[in-house]
Amino acid sequence: MRLFRPYPRISFARPADAPELSELYERCYEDFRGRVDAEVLAEIMPSADEVQAWFRGGFEIYRASFDGELVGVVRVSFPTGAAMLDRLAVSPAHRRRGVGRALVEHAVNRGRKAGVTRAWVHLWADLDEAMELHRSVGFRESTRLGELVLLELPL
Repeated sequence: MRLFRPYPRISFARPADAPELSELYERCYEDFRGRVDAEVLAEIMPSADEVQAWFRGGFEIYRASFDGELVGVVRVSFPTGAAMLDRLAVSPAHRRRGVGRALVEHAVNRGRKAGVTRAWVHLWADLDEAMELHRSVGFRESTRLGELVLLELPL
């Protein structure tokens, strides 16, 4: 009998991780085909070069791993006194195991340490699992623009 669920190791991603992160996004976003417009999906699927640019652009990227295997990622930025969480992705084989929650909580705590007053995340309304995850952490709907929903969490 298992008494605990293994917790992923959360760490800073490095520029050298860009190809591996890009491959993870590709695997993860494939599940969204048919649920998110194909043009939007193509636009948000980052290449390794784009991920490299994030490191130079002031973003913080956190990776989650189990036994050295990359299983999740989230990107955080701090515009206008808020923590903006985006680009959350969890390997399909590791979903519903606490990886996404660990990444979201880590990013929110990073925002608290940075002294921001709120955290934001924008999601497609059709992504029920992602909406459920963020709501379980305390995010609430702030604004809706078509299929895109802005969720907010006061810190």
